[in-house]
Amino acid sequence: MEIKNLLEKLEGMHTIETAADELHYTKQSTLNILSKLKREGFLTSSGGGRKKRLYKISQKKFRPRSPGMFDIINKYSPMKLAPWYDHQVHGTYSEEDALIDAVKTKSFRAILASLKLFNHIKDWKKLYALAKKDDSWQIIGALYDTAKIHMKVRKMPQKYYKVQSDLRWKQITFLHHRKNFPIIEKRWKVHIPFNKKDLEELA
Repeated sequence: MEIKNLLEKLEGMHTIETAADELHYTKQSTLNILSKLKREGFLTSSGGGRKKRLYKISQKKFRPRSPGMFDIINKYSPMKLAPWYDHQVHGTYSEEDALIDAVKTKSFRAILASLKLFNHIKDWKKLYALAKKDDSWQIIGALYDTAKIHMKVRKMPQKYYKVQSDLRWKQITFLHHRKNFPIIEKRWKVHIPFNKKDLEELA
Protein backbone atom coordinates (compact mmCIF):
# COMPACT_ATOMS: atom_id res chain seq x y z
CA MET A 1 0.00 0.00 0.00
CA GLU A 2 1.35 3.44 -0.90
CA ILE A 3 2.29 5.83 1.90
CA LYS A 4 -0.41 8.29 0.84
CA ASN A 5 -3.10 5.66 1.25
CA LEU A 6 -1.63 4.48 4.54
CA LEU A 7 -1.69 8.00 5.92
CA GLU A 8 -5.29 8.52 4.86
CA LYS A 9 -6.37 5.32 6.61
CA LEU A 10 -4.27 5.77 9.77
CA GLU A 11 -4.24 9.52 10.42
CA GLY A 12 -4.82 10.15 14.12
CA MET A 13 -3.95 8.25 17.32
CA HIS A 14 -3.50 4.47 17.31
CA THR A 15 -2.25 1.56 19.32
CA ILE A 16 -0.64 -1.33 17.45
CA GLU A 17 -3.95 -3.20 17.78
CA THR A 18 -6.16 -0.45 16.35
CA ALA A 19 -3.73 0.17 13.48
CA ALA A 20 -3.66 -3.57 12.68
CA ASP A 21 -7.47 -3.69 12.71
CA GLU A 22 -7.67 -0.68 10.40
CA LEU A 23 -5.23 -2.18 7.92
CA HIS A 24 -6.36 -5.81 8.32
CA TYR A 25 -2.71 -6.80 8.76
CA THR A 26 -0.90 -8.85 11.38
CA LYS A 27 0.67 -6.98 14.28
CA GLN A 28 4.17 -7.65 12.95
CA SER A 29 3.31 -6.36 9.47
CA THR A 30 1.64 -3.32 11.02
CA LEU A 31 4.67 -2.68 13.21
CA ASN A 32 6.90 -2.74 10.13
CA ILE A 33 4.61 -0.17 8.45
CA LEU A 34 4.58 2.07 11.53
CA SER A 35 8.37 1.91 11.68
CA LYS A 36 8.51 3.00 8.04
CA LEU A 37 6.14 5.91 8.68
CA LYS A 38 8.30 6.99 11.61
CA ARG A 39 11.45 6.94 9.48
CA GLU A 40 9.65 9.06 6.90
CA GLY A 41 8.64 11.59 9.56
CA PHE A 42 4.88 10.96 9.54
CA LEU A 43 4.67 9.30 12.97
CA THR A 44 5.62 10.01 16.56
CA SER A 45 5.13 7.65 19.49
CA SER A 46 4.75 7.92 23.25
CA GLY A 47 4.28 5.59 26.19
CA GLY A 48 5.75 2.14 26.46
CA GLY A 49 6.82 0.08 29.44
CA ARG A 50 3.79 -0.41 31.67
CA LYS A 51 1.76 2.00 29.58
CA LYS A 52 0.32 1.24 26.18
CA ARG A 53 2.43 2.68 23.39
CA LEU A 54 0.53 5.24 21.34
CA TYR A 55 1.28 6.22 17.75
CA LYS A 56 0.35 9.63 16.39
CA ILE A 57 0.14 9.67 12.60
CA SER A 58 -0.23 12.73 10.40
CA GLN A 59 -0.41 13.30 6.65
CA LYS A 60 2.05 16.14 7.17
CA LYS A 61 5.57 15.41 8.34
CA PHE A 62 6.36 16.21 11.97
CA ARG A 63 9.14 18.68 12.65
CA PRO A 64 12.45 17.05 13.66
CA ARG A 65 12.35 16.32 17.38
CA SER A 66 15.16 17.20 19.78
CA PRO A 67 15.75 15.14 22.94
CA GLY A 68 13.33 16.28 25.65
CA MET A 69 13.09 15.89 29.41
CA PHE A 70 12.40 12.15 29.42
CA ASP A 71 15.19 11.48 26.91
CA ILE A 72 17.81 13.38 28.91
CA ILE A 73 16.82 11.96 32.30
CA ASN A 74 16.77 8.40 30.94
CA LYS A 75 20.20 8.95 29.37
CA TYR A 76 21.81 9.45 32.78
CA SER A 77 19.55 7.87 35.37
CA PRO A 78 19.38 4.15 36.20
CA MET A 79 15.73 4.80 37.10
CA LYS A 80 14.07 4.97 33.69
CA LEU A 81 10.91 6.98 33.12
CA ALA A 82 8.10 5.89 30.81
CA PRO A 83 6.84 9.16 29.28
CA TRP A 84 3.28 9.90 30.34
CA TYR A 85 3.00 12.74 27.82
CA ASP A 86 4.80 13.71 24.63
CA HIS A 87 7.43 16.19 25.81
CA GLN A 88 8.71 17.73 22.59
CA VAL A 89 11.28 20.47 22.35
CA HIS A 90 12.79 22.25 19.38
CA GLY A 91 16.17 23.89 19.37
CA THR A 92 18.67 23.92 22.22
CA TYR A 93 17.54 21.94 25.28
CA SER A 94 20.04 21.05 27.97
CA GLU A 95 20.39 19.17 31.25
CA GLU A 96 19.60 22.45 33.00
CA ASP A 97 16.27 22.69 31.16
CA ALA A 98 15.45 19.05 31.90
CA LEU A 99 16.08 19.48 35.62
CA ILE A 100 13.77 22.50 35.81
CA ASP A 101 11.06 20.69 33.82
CA ALA A 102 11.34 17.65 36.09
CA VAL A 103 10.64 19.85 39.12
CA LYS A 104 7.66 21.35 37.32
CA THR A 105 6.06 17.92 36.94
CA LYS A 106 5.81 17.60 40.77
CA SER A 107 6.22 13.86 40.15
CA PHE A 108 8.07 12.01 42.92
CA ARG A 109 9.62 9.55 40.45
CA ALA A 110 10.57 12.13 37.82
CA ILE A 111 12.29 14.39 40.33
CA LEU A 112 14.07 11.49 42.04
CA ALA A 113 15.39 10.25 38.67
CA SER A 114 16.46 13.78 37.73
CA LEU A 115 18.91 13.99 40.64
CA LYS A 116 21.48 12.27 38.41
CA LEU A 117 21.51 15.40 36.24
CA PHE A 118 23.43 17.27 38.94
CA ASN A 119 26.58 15.50 37.76
CA HIS A 120 26.04 16.87 34.25
CA ILE A 121 25.20 20.52 34.92
CA LYS A 122 27.60 22.69 32.93
CA ASP A 123 25.95 26.09 33.22
CA TRP A 124 25.02 26.98 36.81
CA LYS A 125 24.26 30.53 35.77
CA LYS A 126 21.63 29.26 33.33
CA LEU A 127 20.18 26.85 35.88
CA TYR A 128 19.90 29.61 38.45
CA ALA A 129 18.28 31.98 35.94
CA LEU A 130 15.72 29.34 34.91
CA ALA A 131 14.94 28.43 38.51
CA LYS A 132 14.71 32.06 39.59
CA LYS A 133 12.23 32.70 36.78
CA ASP A 134 10.04 29.89 38.14
CA ASP A 135 10.70 30.85 41.78
CA SER A 136 12.11 27.37 42.36
CA TRP A 137 15.76 27.94 43.25
CA GLN A 138 15.24 26.80 46.84
CA ILE A 139 13.88 23.50 45.53
CA ILE A 140 16.87 23.08 43.18
CA GLY A 141 19.30 23.90 45.98
CA ALA A 142 17.66 21.42 48.35
CA LEU A 143 17.66 18.69 45.70
CA TYR A 144 21.32 19.35 45.00
CA ASP A 145 22.27 18.97 48.67
CA THR A 146 20.18 15.82 48.87
CA ALA A 147 21.82 14.34 45.76
CA LYS A 148 25.30 14.93 47.21
CA ILE A 149 24.64 12.42 49.97
CA HIS A 150 24.69 9.31 47.80
CA MET A 151 25.96 10.23 44.34
CA LYS A 152 28.57 12.16 42.45
CA VAL A 153 27.59 15.73 41.57
CA ARG A 154 29.34 18.68 40.00
CA LYS A 155 30.26 21.35 42.49
CA MET A 156 27.78 24.20 42.77
CA PRO A 157 29.53 27.60 42.88
CA GLN A 158 29.51 28.88 46.44
CA LYS A 159 27.84 32.16 45.50
CA TYR A 160 24.57 30.34 44.81
CA TYR A 161 24.43 29.12 48.39
CA LYS A 162 24.07 32.74 49.46
CA VAL A 163 20.90 33.52 47.55
CA GLN A 164 18.35 31.24 49.14
CA SER A 165 17.79 33.54 52.13
CA ASP A 166 16.47 36.22 49.77
CA LEU A 167 13.79 34.00 48.28
CA ARG A 168 10.28 33.32 49.48
CA TRP A 169 9.38 30.23 51.49
CA LYS A 170 8.74 27.39 49.05
CA GLN A 171 7.05 24.07 49.71
CA ILE A 172 6.90 21.31 47.10
CA THR A 173 4.05 18.84 47.52
CA PHE A 174 4.36 15.09 46.95
CA LEU A 175 2.43 12.03 47.96
CA HIS A 176 5.21 11.21 50.43
CA HIS A 177 5.85 13.31 53.53
CA ARG A 178 8.87 11.99 55.39
CA LYS A 179 11.32 14.16 57.30
CA ASN A 180 14.64 12.53 56.51
CA PHE A 181 16.98 15.44 55.86
CA PRO A 182 16.20 18.06 58.53
CA ILE A 183 19.44 20.04 58.05
CA ILE A 184 18.84 20.44 54.31
CA GLU A 185 15.19 21.26 54.88
CA LYS A 186 16.13 23.93 57.41
CA ARG A 187 18.82 25.41 55.15
CA TRP A 188 16.57 25.74 52.11
CA LYS A 189 13.17 25.85 53.81
CA VAL A 190 11.91 23.12 51.47
CA HIS A 191 10.38 19.73 52.25
CA ILE A 192 12.48 16.78 50.99
CA PRO A 193 10.23 13.88 49.99
CA PHE A 194 12.98 11.26 49.60
CA ASN A 195 14.59 8.97 52.13
CA LYS A 196 18.04 7.39 52.02
CA LYS A 197 16.68 4.16 50.55
CA ASP A 198 15.26 6.14 47.61
CA LEU A 199 18.68 7.67 46.95
CA GLU A 200 20.42 4.31 47.15
CA GLU A 201 18.37 3.18 44.14
CA LEU A 202 20.15 5.84 42.09
CA ALA A 203 23.68 5.29 43.41
